[in-house]
Amino acid sequence: MSEEEQKLAPGAFDTNVDELVELVEAYRNRNFKEEIEMLQEKFEGPEGLAEKLKTNLEEGLKCDDLFIRDKVFGSNQKDPPVRNGFWKLFMEAMDDLMLKILIVCAIVSIIINMIFEEEHRSIAWIEGGAILLAVFIVSGVTAWNDYKKEEQFIKLNEYSDSKKNVGAIRKGVETIININDIKVGDIIQVQPGMSIPCDAILLKGSGVSTDESAMTGESIELKKGNLENCLQKLEEFNETEDAKEGPHEIPSPVLLSGTQIQTGEGWFLVIMVGKNSCVGKIMSKLNQDVEMTPLQEKLEQIANDIGLLGTYAAAITVIVLFIRFFIEQGMEGYDWGNNIGEYLEIWFRYLIVGVTIIVVAVPEGLPLAVIISLAYSVRKMLADNNFVKRLAACEIMGGANNICSDKTGTLTKNEMNVTNIWNGRDNKLNVEFQSIDPSTVFPDEKTRDLFIQSCACNTVGEIGNTNATGEAILKMLKQFDIDYNNLRETFLPDPFVRFQFTSKRKKMSTILQNIEDNESDYDKRLHVKGASEIVLKLCTHYIDENGEQVELTDELKEDIINNTITDYAKQALRTICVAYRDIEEEEGGATHEDDAEDGVNKQIEMNGLICLGILGIRDVIRPEVPDAVNICQKAGIKVRMVTGDNKVTALAIAKECNIISGENEDSVLEGPEFYERVGGLVKEDPELDSNDSNGRESKEVVKNMEEFVKIWKNLDVLARSRPEDKYLLVTGIKQMGDTVAVTGDGTNDAPALKKADVGFAMGITGTDVAKHAADIILLDDNFSSIVKACMWGRNIYANIRRFLQFQLTVNIVALISAFIGSCILRESPLKSIQLLWVNMIMDSLASLALATEPPKKELLDGPPYRRDEYIISRKMVKHILTIAIWQSIVIFTMVFAGEHFIPEDPHYELKQENGNIVPGRSYTFNGEPLYSTYLKAYGPSRHYTMVFTTFVMLQVFNMLNARKINDEKNIFAGMTDNPMFLTIWVGIFIVQVVITQFSADVFQVNRQGLTLTQWAICIGLGFSCWIVSFIAKYIPDTICPELGKKRKHIDEHQPGVMGLRRGITKKLTNRMPSMSFN
Repeated sequence: MSEEEQKLAPGAFDTNVDELVELVEAYRNRNFKEEIEMLQEKFEGPEGLAEKLKTNLEEGLKCDDLFIRDKVFGSNQKDPPVRNGFWKLFMEAMDDLMLKILIVCAIVSIIINMIFEEEHRSIAWIEGGAILLAVFIVSGVTAWNDYKKEEQFIKLNEYSDSKKNVGAIRKGVETIININDIKVGDIIQVQPGMSIPCDAILLKGSGVSTDESAMTGESIELKKGNLENCLQKLEEFNETEDAKEGPHEIPSPVLLSGTQIQTGEGWFLVIMVGKNSCVGKIMSKLNQDVEMTPLQEKLEQIANDIGLLGTYAAAITVIVLFIRFFIEQGMEGYDWGNNIGEYLEIWFRYLIVGVTIIVVAVPEGLPLAVIISLAYSVRKMLADNNFVKRLAACEIMGGANNICSDKTGTLTKNEMNVTNIWNGRDNKLNVEFQSIDPSTVFPDEKTRDLFIQSCACNTVGEIGNTNATGEAILKMLKQFDIDYNNLRETFLPDPFVRFQFTSKRKKMSTILQNIEDNESDYDKRLHVKGASEIVLKLCTHYIDENGEQVELTDELKEDIINNTITDYAKQALRTICVAYRDIEEEEGGATHEDDAEDGVNKQIEMNGLICLGILGIRDVIRPEVPDAVNICQKAGIKVRMVTGDNKVTALAIAKECNIISGENEDSVLEGPEFYERVGGLVKEDPELDSNDSNGRESKEVVKNMEEFVKIWKNLDVLARSRPEDKYLLVTGIKQMGDTVAVTGDGTNDAPALKKADVGFAMGITGTDVAKHAADIILLDDNFSSIVKACMWGRNIYANIRRFLQFQLTVNIVALISAFIGSCILRESPLKSIQLLWVNMIMDSLASLALATEPPKKELLDGPPYRRDEYIISRKMVKHILTIAIWQSIVIFTMVFAGEHFIPEDPHYELKQENGNIVPGRSYTFNGEPLYSTYLKAYGPSRHYTMVFTTFVMLQVFNMLNARKINDEKNIFAGMTDNPMFLTIWVGIFIVQVVITQFSADVFQVNRQGLTLTQWAICIGLGFSCWIVSFIAKYIPDTICPELGKKRKHIDEHQPGVMGLRRGITKKLTNRMPSMSFN
């Protein structure tokens, strides 16, 4: 910023932030008309406000002072997310009770050894130091995982923001800008469904209404108008007798950031952005948390159970060790004066063993594996055009057995074209022709002009920037060589009246002005278009191909519906009826906006319409959809189409998509009929308030569940669907215990998207409201992308099962080894430092290796997993128990009989007379010293070094077994598809070689490592896991139980075993970078 700009900035504008905030706050605290008076008197209307902001209401900003605007009014650019540095994450990972105990024990061990081990003081610190190092490594790996998770969320947020664009006027030209680039003084386009990115004043608009529930909590649709419209409504209010003032009695021109445009179109003037806007003030105080996923809750319960077992084992182990020490030492006699240091060292070693057993037993890697698998899947799903907003949605899609899909844009290409026009006869249009003479369709000039005016002026937007139906109509006008913008300038001068299309109205109407041939000598005419059956019923006449008005009797209407409309529908054409009527002055109120009795339609729409024609619009089915639907059906996923089309059109399209092969009872229903039959929704407990003193909520349930059960299995197509019908269907399916995914693109789809287990919003055609309600955004609006999401969801579940199969095996063997060894031998065959390395293998490294397996198409060959399915299947239990028993046999055979068959290096000084290794057990079964007499001279034994190495080799080879959870014979299939697995698998082996051969006293292994022969024995015993696993595949599954069926909700405040180590996984699960504005 130059010095000249700096001097200019404070006085560059004739208003300031405080005054603009005051205007917005006047509306937020509105009792009746406060902000209208302030805008009119203090700011002299929109023109005066624009002048104070140095902008032009017609041409927008000149873009030569954007930096100054940021300086004075703030920026709409969000601050970079507040990231936690690696050091902070590391310290949080260290904030773990068990790790703290280990650190204290290690430090005390170092102090005792340094004081009492005078002969070996130079190396007395090694054991405690190694434990400290292992603790730091474990915490470092946890912090790194946490760091990468935050990085992933930041990338997702940045990608999301990059897609949020709005239409704006700058330098007199309509352009597209990102919401982060919006400045105070910008002129921004209103679009239905948009989330308002800033505080603003409506300049001009038609039928604009907003949902401000996100800001005010009031779930009502609020009408908006420009200042002129608001003043007119105020004048009408003042003329009404007994009218009572209230906050919503007259519309307001103020638009609040963070609220949603429900209906309407127009332009608004930006008056506040960033941290000074309504949404900015809230976001500055917002700290988002990521919920725990259902699978994590299920796994945490399993982890609690295993951890509880480990805690009991640790407590019993420590108690047994102390009892044995005091009994044996009591028999020998105590020498407190000379041996107190030795006693303390032994006692602390006992405590370290107990703590280490808990560290190993509590599988905090289970929730961590879910996070890793989800983060990996989210990144990969983005490449498959699935932008994941809610992490749990990835996992839940694995269990989805119902998909309720929209038609337009999801099953079809959303490339609509008008192919047929009925005006007493069927006229076909060739979409390949660049130019078509409209007189070939409408020979009568007046009828032709009426039809073209209706299509041009009663359609919003431009080609490439409107809805699908509007796009088709505007492309038709282009084929007719019609300049629709010129017609709009002629017949729609500002302000004009338009009644927007809604799912309840099923039609859109616009009042054209400057009409010279109105039969009532009035200069306005109503044009209507909408669902053919609905609009046709409001018509009294139609104009035939010769331009003659023909009376529409009930019989003729039925004939048109049963023949023309039905014939179009059978060709999979969407039908739109175009009609008009000449209106009289003050008919339906001064501005013709009076509501009809139903409160949905307008009085002037309800009768006397004249039909100009019926359009047949074709939307081409996506070529990949039929195969994708077949894949879903093969995978046990029921696909239902929910559409606004009539039954005949919907049925024709459903057949093309393979959703339905033949009609059965209730296979195709219309929304209102479905709603009436099942009775809608009721509160499960009517006497329970939605928010009682205990915070309980009464759940919505289907009123006539018996009728719903009859319908739901056969229902393939829900036609003429309204939002409440879609919501009811989703609620009922969930009530049946199924998992349902729903697609939607419109604002009215938001309730169903929110209600569904997983909501998919359309990334291209979806409104901001729909995207806000959804869990996943389809970037290509393609149904086949949903199938990919199902595959990724099932893959997450399969990956977690792989990890479980591996980790639980290690858990069982490590616990048995530590417990039995300590109780019988007064020591664990695996030292504390070694168990920490094993813990790292089975938690962090295994979760990275097994939780990142890519999906295979075979995942969709079977049914989805159920909500109450056992997460640990019979096959998994079979392999866990078989391998655990085998590994325990191997380990204890080596521990208790290794000296009888393991050869020693001939050149190694310490060996038996028969050439075998010296037993590494410190004491005999009777408590007599054994290897403890050699420990100071030779260091840790070769025997126990082999036990440790064999244990790790067993896990390395079993990790390959764990990749297959369904008794697949070839455990190497697809191994090269996961580079992460190969890297970690080879890395563990290499690190183990380094530890065994070179770490000596640090990892309590022999100072000279192992010989090649001894390495061959360790690797050979590890290889035996493959043989045992292969044999186990032929053992019947029925003899094994299933585990982990019900998902239990864990109370974070409930004390439990995972509470001891919950810190790490809870922080990993719940942390999400917060964002605020500059």
